[in-house]
Amino acid sequence: MRVLYISNANAMAGASLALLHIVREMRKRGHETLVVTPTDKGPLPAKLNEVGCPCIQINMRGNFYPTNPNPIFYLPRLFLMLFLNFRASIKIKKIIRDYQPDIVHTNVGPVNVAVDTCLRMQIPHVWHQREYIDIGLGYHIFPTHQSFLRQSHRKGNYNICITRGVFEHSDFREGIDRVIYDGVFTKASSFPAHIKEKQKYILFVGRIHPSKGTLDVIRVFCRFSRKYPQYKLLIAGSFNRQNKYVAECFKMVDDNNMQQKISFLGERTDVYELMAKAAMLVVSSPFEGFGFITAEAMLNYCPVVGRNTAGTKEQFDHGLKSTGKEIGFRFLNDEEMFDAMCKAVETDCTDMCIRAHDVVVSSYTVEHNVDQIENYYRFVQKDCYKKRL
Repeated sequence: MRVLYISNANAMAGASLALLHIVREMRKRGHETLVVTPTDKGPLPAKLNEVGCPCIQINMRGNFYPTNPNPIFYLPRLFLMLFLNFRASIKIKKIIRDYQPDIVHTNVGPVNVAVDTCLRMQIPHVWHQREYIDIGLGYHIFPTHQSFLRQSHRKGNYNICITRGVFEHSDFREGIDRVIYDGVFTKASSFPAHIKEKQKYILFVGRIHPSKGTLDVIRVFCRFSRKYPQYKLLIAGSFNRQNKYVAECFKMVDDNNMQQKISFLGERTDVYELMAKAAMLVVSSPFEGFGFITAEAMLNYCPVVGRNTAGTKEQFDHGLKSTGKEIGFRFLNDEEMFDAMCKAVETDCTDMCIRAHDVVVSSYTVEHNVDQIENYYRFVQKDCYKKRL
């Protein structure tokens, strides 16, 4: 099978990491792959090259209205997005003609540079829906969210949703579209064989952004620290000090004299080690699509304190259904987050960590993920063939 993948990001966040896992495993199974990325910068193109997958760079944007309301920048950025995506769709059409893929697979929902071209050329298009776009990311799709839904429901387009919640949120089609959980790790991955001794720090992993709820964690930790002064908060993720939200986070730290208790680590390459030794990981995203970090923390025997919404809730529910017991500490608001954090340090989490680890190992391997994607590709090809007859 020959598959063309479309990615609009090169940073190794959840979507790009999932794509790399898929491409690597597909190539191991003898399939041909080609990936379109927006630039040759960032780690994704280099990592794809390491697994022997060729890349083509095409400048493109997410299909959103600009987030900056300043009229001086708003219209130019809107027109730039439309121009770049129009030009990208023309280039992708040429790539499809030259490469002759059996399937084109766009890696994220808010990127639509390939779908119309595929439908016109009668090439099956698979759209990976990874986000609660309107309520999770807070973006507004151009021209409307309804137009995106109409496009994603068209004949010849097929959707993979990373959770049941994403599937139901946009009313995807039973029997046509699929829920396939991401693959977090390979069977050959190395991770701790047992629980490591915990250190007195709480871990937050992710970029500092409203969609990740970073400010909520800082606010609650300031209260938590008064009760448990021996603990620190480590924030591992990218940030820009010039960003307004980031500035609010630093200001809250300063206003509460928490400079010695809260550390902004930036991006790290030792996240698994940090997870393995953390007293807990806090996942505060209001609408996490799936939540790689939740599964990764559980893989590393780290207790998870997570917001009981969206993908985080779905992972907790899956664990509860599988084992009959909770695999994490749930919360919905600041008060419940505080209580859950206190409970996590006051109780022995050994059994919970073992249960959570076992659930992840049995549910979220890359091999299982690609088994399902491979089967779905075959279904898509057969379904398209039937509809052409």
